[in-house]
Amino acid sequence: MAAEFKTLTILTVYVGEDVYYKDKPIYKCIFEEARKAGIAGGTVFKCIEGYASQKRGMEKRFLINFTDPINLPVVIQLVDKRERLERIYPFLEKNLQHGMATVQDTQVLMTDYVKGRAAAMEKLEQEGKE
Repeated sequence: MAAEFKTLTILTVYVGEDVYYKDKPIYKCIFEEARKAGIAGGTVFKCIEGYASQKRGMEKRFLINFTDPINLPVVIQLVDKRERLERIYPFLEKNLQHGMATVQDTQVLMTDYVKGRAAAMEKLEQEGKE
């Protein structure tokens, strides 16, 4: 039996943990927006080091290096169909002042777990349209 794969999309957002939206770290806000938008899954990674072409995100802390333990990079990865991920693009375009977002297609191995989750997501989406 041949393995079954499905094309999904990964939205990856790179920010610093010191970048805030209103009174909350923006990575938490992005994750909340993804949940509200019904995006299938996501993970937040706190990284150990990173750099950018310029310092950014100093809204809440002053004179902190990008790799100091309290100012580390954060990567948010969201995986779903491209059209579902597009639901949070307006939030990112408006509020991602210090960060970067990338999008790429990926091949997902359709295990029984993934098939079950996909079926549940489709059912929820169909119920929402009725």
